[in-house]
Amino acid sequence: MIKLLVICLISSYCAADTVVLNQLMDQVLDSARIVINQGGLNELKIPDSDYEWKYRWHIVKLTGHVRCANGVARALSSIRRTGDTTMTTAGNKVIVRTRLGFGELGFYFGSCQLKADHLFSYTHDIKGRIGRNSVDLEISLTGQGPQCVAALDHVVLDDFGDLRVDTGGGPIHRIEDRIIEWLARYFHDQIVGMVNKELAENVAKALPKVDLCSKIPH
Repeated sequence: MIKLLVICLISSYCAADTVVLNQLMDQVLDSARIVINQGGLNELKIPDSDYEWKYRWHIVKLTGHVRCANGVARALSSIRRTGDTTMTTAGNKVIVRTRLGFGELGFYFGSCQLKADHLFSYTHDIKGRIGRNSVDLEISLTGQGPQCVAALDHVVLDDFGDLRVDTGGGPIHRIEDRIIEWLARYFHDQIVGMVNKELAENVAKALPKVDLCSKIPH
């Protein structure tokens, strides 16, 4: 009976601790969203991109290219917590971790020209949305004598997929599968690093506004 009571007390304490940690991480993210919006960083300009394509229909072979410009990645301010926050200790350091996600992560090209060599040229905008994404956030609180320093260890978009692309129909529909494969590579190679960099800078700016050292036991 006593053992059961102890287990219940520990479980209740851990649950309460998790609630507090979750609330603190939500405050950090609230602050980060304010920093992002005030800095006009909800959308990030992304590089133009070209894609050479080939398409075969029966005995007819077509070649051409797609050139996309005026692009932005969005929406960084849709970041939110998606998992419970955990806390571990190592020496004079407390490590806080949680999982995040973007509610609306995607990109937009204002102009994409599809050209089939010697046949036609067609221009339209293209929208892409990442249906599944997850971000790992780790913050450390380090004791330095009577002082405590809160620092961002990392915040990384480390899992994503289910890219959905709206090409606007038209001739580009014939090679849509190839376009999606190309844009998935483009997102991985060009956009992920930019998102991670901006997210890290803005979370780091948000940390002092929350003062985790005074709110988390260490």
